Amino acid sequence: MAQKILVPIDFSDFNKTVIEHAIEHAKLVKGQIYLIHVATLDIGVIVSETGFTYLPELEETALNEEAEQMSQLKEEIESQGILCETIVKQGIPADIIVQEAKDLNADLIVIGSLGHNALYNMFIGSVASDVIKHSSVPLLVVPKQK
Repeated sequence: MAQKILVPIDFSDFNKTVIEHAIEHAKLVKGQIYLIHVATLDIGVIVSETGFTYLPELEETALNEEAEQMSQLKEEIESQGILCETIVKQGIPADIIVQEAKDLNADLIVIGSLGHNALYNMFIGSVASDVIKHSSVPLLVVPKQK
């Protein structure tokens, strides 16, 4: 049975490196990649001087664009002979990633870390550090090269 490799992405330039590591691992273990993107809950919200405005059409457009980007990434991965599925959800990224790893019975999570300092992580946090804290699935953390 193929290993299930969950790869959270946020469409940053760094994702290419993370995906390359996931592909390398998938080739070694005959694994299948599950790309996951978690849109934040504020995706359809505009902040102005008068407050917050929720625009469902803005949210729908953004989610459709993200689904299209995921489809393109899936094609790129599959062109290298790796099976790939895509998942797009909305919520708190770390929570959704940890839950999806459980639901999939994933064998590995390959996640990128931008390497913020401890003070940043203490006050702001990072998705990678939250996933590391709460996941029972083994992780391969890909650091951003400086």
